[in-house]
Amino acid sequence: MKNYRKLLFKYHNLVVPMILIISLIVGWVVLLPKFNQVKKIYTTIQKDRERNTNLQVKVHDLETLNEYELSEKSEILLVALPSLKNPAGMIVLVGELAEDNGLLVESLKVSPGEVATESAEISEVEKLVFKLSLAGEISQFLNFLKIAGESLPLIDLQIKSFDISGQSFTTDVSLIGYFSGLPKTLGKADSAVPKLSNQEEGLLEQLRKFNIYEAKSFKPGPGGKPNPFTF
Repeated sequence: MKNYRKLLFKYHNLVVPMILIISLIVGWVVLLPKFNQVKKIYTTIQKDRERNTNLQVKVHDLETLNEYELSEKSEILLVALPSLKNPAGMIVLVGELAEDNGLLVESLKVSPGEVATESAEISEVEKLVFKLSLAGEISQFLNFLKIAGESLPLIDLQIKSFDISGQSFTTDVSLIGYFSGLPKTLGKADSAVPKLSNQEEGLLEQLRKFNIYEAKSFKPGPGGKPNPFTF
């Protein structure tokens, strides 16, 4: 026993550091993994709580949605900004606008590019540009500009040239129609339900006052030669 005491007193300066080193090694090997595991569990619990809160908010928003109001807003927005290009229908729309205002369409050109169908969808807002030449009276053209600016779908008129002779005129105009594809996903399950801002609600109220000129859709007729034995 005396020998152990002598050794302890002799090497007491080394014993304490060794104990600390051993404690650190044991803590590093045993306690640190446990601490990391507890930290991960805590982080997971916090994320689950946050996601649960977001889901509860979303459920409440969905339960309080006004179906009629949502449908009415969607219809207006789809008329204002169609999801598919419809060059033929837009040509008819331009003709109707001109005819309703007593104008003559002397020429009309359009380059539709890739038409959006089931196999070619629009992913962003795109333009469909018409180049047309109009003739008529100035008062009719001014009324045409006013009605076109207050009509749906949304179009933009840009005057290129204007030739006046008395009360009649001829003008070259670029008419731009806008199209945008529908979203392919409604977002993550725990993401908030998107809502219109006050500014967007104000714009929607303005759109409600616009006149709707529906761009007609065209369906291909039956092909082939007619049956000569039918009357």
